[in-house]
Amino acid sequence: MSAELNRRTLFALLGAGALLGATATSASAAPVASLDELVARRRLMLAGDGSAATVPELAPALQAMSDAAAKTWASMITPSGTSGLWADLPLTGIGSAADATGNMGVSFNRLFDLALAHATAGSAQHGDAKLASDLVAALNYLSTTAYKSGMRAAGNWWFWEIGVPRKAADILVLLHDVVPAALRSSLLAAARYFTPDPNWRGRGTSLAETGANRTDKALSCALRGILDGRPDEVALARDALSDTVRNGKNSVFGYVTSGDGFYADGSFVQHSYLPYVGTYGVVTLGGIAEILGLLGGSSWDVTDPKKSVILDAVEASYAPFIWNGRMMDTVRGRAVSRQANPDYVDGAGAITAILLLAPGAGEPYRSRYLSLVKGWLERCTDVSLFGLPGQSIAKSLLVTSALQDSSIAPVVTPVVTRAFGDQDRLVHHRPGFSSVVNVSSKRIGRYEWGNFENNLGWYQGDGLTFVYTPTDPSQYSADFWPTVDPYRLPGTTVTTEPRESGATNGTGIPRAYQAFAGGLDFEGHWGVQGMDHLNFNKTLSARKSWFFLEDKVVCLGAGITSSGPHEVITTLENRAFPPGKAPELRTDNRKRPLSPGAAGVKVTRNAHIVGHGGYVLLPAENVSGDVTVAVVARTGTWKAVNSGADTGGTDDVKARDYVTITHSHGTVPQGGGYAYLMLPGAEHSDTFKESANPSVRVLANTADVQMVADRAQGVTLANFFAATPADTTSGHGVTVSGPCSLAFRKADDGTVTVALSDPSRTQAVARVSLAGVAVSGVVSGDPGVTVVSTSPLTLDVALDGHGHARTVVLR
Repeated sequence: MSAELNRRTLFALLGAGALLGATATSASAAPVASLDELVARRRLMLAGDGSAATVPELAPALQAMSDAAAKTWASMITPSGTSGLWADLPLTGIGSAADATGNMGVSFNRLFDLALAHATAGSAQHGDAKLASDLVAALNYLSTTAYKSGMRAAGNWWFWEIGVPRKAADILVLLHDVVPAALRSSLLAAARYFTPDPNWRGRGTSLAETGANRTDKALSCALRGILDGRPDEVALARDALSDTVRNGKNSVFGYVTSGDGFYADGSFVQHSYLPYVGTYGVVTLGGIAEILGLLGGSSWDVTDPKKSVILDAVEASYAPFIWNGRMMDTVRGRAVSRQANPDYVDGAGAITAILLLAPGAGEPYRSRYLSLVKGWLERCTDVSLFGLPGQSIAKSLLVTSALQDSSIAPVVTPVVTRAFGDQDRLVHHRPGFSSVVNVSSKRIGRYEWGNFENNLGWYQGDGLTFVYTPTDPSQYSADFWPTVDPYRLPGTTVTTEPRESGATNGTGIPRAYQAFAGGLDFEGHWGVQGMDHLNFNKTLSARKSWFFLEDKVVCLGAGITSSGPHEVITTLENRAFPPGKAPELRTDNRKRPLSPGAAGVKVTRNAHIVGHGGYVLLPAENVSGDVTVAVVARTGTWKAVNSGADTGGTDDVKARDYVTITHSHGTVPQGGGYAYLMLPGAEHSDTFKESANPSVRVLANTADVQMVADRAQGVTLANFFAATPADTTSGHGVTVSGPCSLAFRKADDGTVTVALSDPSRTQAVARVSLAGVAVSGVVSGDPGVTVVSTSPLTLDVALDGHGHARTVVLR
């Protein structure tokens, strides 16, 4: 396909703006005058215009679609049976209303897949009259037995109000010319019955919808109005995005200061307590992009002036958590347990949403979006982000078009460190690696379980440390979650007390008990993250810190105390490899041939995993216990971690070998600790050199303060869990008035930069004093920083109650 044809196709698919420099004819740019034209536009968005059949790169995807559709169709019960459309999805006589509801939802999903194959040029089922007839019969069956007005909505509400209405509407779009009007009206009436107003949950007005749920419902409502000739419902859907009913209180185009939605610092929270930009956020962005594209140029165009919140969110909220096309698991919540949705699938979802949003965004957004996307696509070298299961051919075409367009200059690998105070996350990107830590607090939950998903996620918020490297891009997508030991997630400090699987109905996000969680980014290059840790049953406490430097991460733990009787462990690393493929290991400068099942080897100074990086044990106070490295063979099933109705995994046994580095603190530690340095991507010689002469010095590692100094960079980073003094290596005393994260550096030009935040959010004003540091005045700084004394330098920092840092530069 030529670049020009790509451009025209993209314009046709999106129906608005000029993506990739496309120009529109006057006819195609004319305002949409009728609802029927919007039906046609939606069909283009779903099935494309047929040109994908001429794109060689998409031939495998079209074949996969055809094969899957053939299998699904062959197993469909025709004429429809009395208990369901598929033998494995009974709708009656199974004794569980919740299971029947899940089976209903999956039945609609399968019908959508078949309808999409029928509508997509290049598939084996394209235009098949017999398939169309079977689909109409199946829809009629469901509309009379499983999903109709007046029924009781048993089981998971989501299927009744979001999942089924959306799938049903899109099926009716794809089969618009073959579904009888009466059947169409019946299905739309059912959707209207269960979710009459996208502003609200259910049929009442007591619970307002937010974030992704509001966006999902708005799109379904718009489609319902378009299909049923109800312009009032199209307007209702448009206005629901802005929440005109409640004067914008739950608008998806506004910033929030609590609860669900986008925050001004780039955070995105869903379900009140979890960072969720990677799944619910992708749904929100995709839904908004689809609504804007669907209604753009029509009488129902979205004109809310606050749309800039969404446009800015692409770079502020989404891009920081997309690593080489993959969405980081730290913001994917319980979706990490979904076998069909590994990190690169959600990454591709975000990418296609951004491409859908680009046409109407205008400059400078459009060019920046396309450059971001091109960079991610080119750096994702182990999988293609098009032709994925569940990704429509139309969206795959968007991705291949962006890849092939030589006019787009890709953004290079970012070098940036960013803290997100409102969701207790900090992300650290370098050319050779990226890292992020899951911490939790009274505000942000440890993890989410629910509807039989993420059944073993107990410790995902207890310091889980992700490290992404270009040499191992599939670390967290290649059967990591079903095979990893859930008690040994990297970075966590836990007891080995047995836990029960969370496989049950309902949902929940257990929050932590303590207030201190978060940190700060410093000059875009360094980061501080900390957590006052108290475990799920209050039998273990610890103070944990992570200090992000140019090419390394320092990890400290102190005050590790437990009442027993179970062993307390900190997992330094638990890296997965294909069975029998664990790389060469070195410990304490010696080669260590280890095989699965062999006894672990004690580490006293350093360890190195060939092809991944090194680990250096740092001298520090309050460190006790033994560190060992072992290769452990692990097996598991996706079904064990997720047995959800429409997201559950298979019971096929998966296997991985793990290189596990463990610090044992005993069964009843009283003030124990750890101190180690991670060197992602480092060669063994670099690891040994750092071990022999550490470039980082641990200045303090106590339950009150954890502090490090990077000699080469001249930067000092610290977490204070209480008001306390500590001494730096140069003799400068640091005194703070209360809990805080702190960073300071004296540059070669004589300037002193100081940054402070309060992750506990307990102080209105914090005071910090640096003995031995003298300045003459402020060069620049954030509002709220007051110089109390220039010698010794003493600052009062007014805080915002959201964990955000204030920075000042002095001379």
